[in-house]
Amino acid sequence: MTTFSHDPFWLQTNSWGNFPGLIHGFSSRMLDHEAALVKLGAPDFQLYTLKQVHGDRIITITQQSATTAKPEADGLVSAEPGVLLGIATADCVPVLIAAPEKKIAAALHAGWRGTLQGISRRAIEELHSRWNISPGELYVSLGPAIGGCCYEVGPEVGEAIVSQWRIQSSSAWRPFGAKGFLDLREVNSLQIAAAGVPKTHIAITGPCTFCDLHFASYRREGASAGRQLSVIGWQKL
Repeated sequence: MTTFSHDPFWLQTNSWGNFPGLIHGFSSRMLDHEAALVKLGAPDFQLYTLKQVHGDRIITITQQSATTAKPEADGLVSAEPGVLLGIATADCVPVLIAAPEKKIAAALHAGWRGTLQGISRRAIEELHSRWNISPGELYVSLGPAIGGCCYEVGPEVGEAIVSQWRIQSSSAWRPFGAKGFLDLREVNSLQIAAAGVPKTHIAITGPCTFCDLHFASYRREGASAGRQLSVIGWQKL
C-alpha cells in the first residue's frame, strides 16, 4: 500500500532570502493550513485563496477583502502588507511573483488551460499597467508541478499551446506516438521570459509532483489526491 508523509514541509526559492520582509513557500501535501503556516512563520497573516476554475482571471486583494469569499479566479495580486496569497495545486503549476522594490506579490494557478490562455503573461502585464512595475523588476518562481517526464496529453493540448505561444523548446512538448509529454513549467517559464522577465529572475522550485510521493498528484491518485499550498506575501515592517 502506498503511504504518504503527514508532516508537511515547505520549499523556498533560495535567492528570495535576499528580499527583506518576503514570506513565501511551496508546501508538500497538507491537511492543516493553520499548522503549516505556523511552521512557515506566517501565523498572523490573513490567508486568501480562490475557487480555481482553470482560467486566466486575476483579482486584487486588500486587507478589507473577505478571506471567506473565495471568488472564481486563478490569480491573486496584492500591494498590501500582511496579506498572504494562496494557490492550491495537485499537478498544475503554482506561480509566485515578487516585486521587491514596491512590495507587491502575485500568486497564480497555471494548469494547461490557464497556460494556453497565458495567465503568467497576463499577470506581468497587469503589474506593469496598474503599478508601473517593469518586467525587469519581477522575480518569478514556479513550484512543484507534474513534469514533462510524466504529463502525457493529446496533441490537441500540447500542439495548441506550443503553436499559440510559438514555443521552440523541444523539452516543452515531446510528441510520442499518438500523444506526447508536456512540460507546463517550461512553457510558463518561456512565456514569462518572453514577457520581459530576465531568465536569471526565473526559478524552478521543487520536483515533479507525479514522481515524488511527498506531493499530491491528481494524475497519480485521482480525486483523492489532496492538495499542496503555495503562498506569498509581504510582512508589515
